[in-house]
Amino acid sequence: MSNILENLKKRLQVWHEERADRMEAARQAELDEAARREVNVMEFNGALYLSVSGVPLLGIGDISGDLPSAVQAARENYKDWKEEKLWERRGTTHAFTLF
Repeated sequence: MSNILENLKKRLQVWHEERADRMEAARQAELDEAARREVNVMEFNGALYLSVSGVPLLGIGDISGDLPSAVQAARENYKDWKEEKLWERRGTTHAFTLF
């Protein structure tokens, strides 16, 4: 009788471990997919940028310096992108129209 219980305990332990492994693999796959979706390379104003959630942050030339310089460049790139999106939302362009 104890042999049957020990065998059942071992099988249950293996099932739990395999289930935990499957859950971890699914979680990692979901994180990988989210990372691929959110972090990309995109073209903005004729140049390539590292983008996060569709926002161009780091240009190719911005990466070569030190980290504080790269962060400052990313902030400037973000501001440029944000300003362009605000212009698009208003239905205007960067060019001025004379009336």
